[in-house]
Amino acid sequence: MPDPTLRLFIAVDLPARVRQEVAAVCGDIDKARWVKRDQLHVTLRFMGKTPVIDLPRIRHALDAVAMPSFSLALHGVGIFPRPEEHKRPRVLWVGIDPSDPILRLKQEIDRVLGPDAQMAKQVFSPHLTLARFAEPPGDSLTRFLEINRNFRSVVWPVASFQLYRSTLSKGGAEHHLVASYTLAEIIRSQ
Repeated sequence: MPDPTLRLFIAVDLPARVRQEVAAVCGDIDKARWVKRDQLHVTLRFMGKTPVIDLPRIRHALDAVAMPSFSLALHGVGIFPRPEEHKRPRVLWVGIDPSDPILRLKQEIDRVLGPDAQMAKQVFSPHLTLARFAEPPGDSLTRFLEINRNFRSVVWPVASFQLYRSTLSKGGAEHHLVASYTLAEIIRSQ
């Protein structure tokens, strides 16, 4: 019997040039599982297993997101959990600059879909995941963080966000576009 659920998430995609810039810094960390270049994105909301029957409601609700387009850049690198938590690193990330527009978009998505159950016990921290660690990465992570601490991508316009379905396989997650939602164009006064 087929699974009556879909693994869904909402994200902002990166343009090809930014993906290239990010891919150029990836590597040289022991035991890192790097995110595939074509799957790099900024996750706004991970919805997890969602009943298939809910998909039309979700798609319709996301049509109501009202927000102007904005520009972003990637800046800096870090790890989760954060070093001050004194726990083993699990995720290597690149930060978002500025974070305010992406936070507003997340709030707008939560407004139309309702509270984000996945984020109920933590604060949303906008980032781009570069790699995950199943085992401690050792000193190579410390070197990577030092070398790339000032990483900065080009600025790019964010004119849409996407709803994806994620399918787990032996080769890792595969992402399939379900729908794309256009943000309102910025109206500039003359």
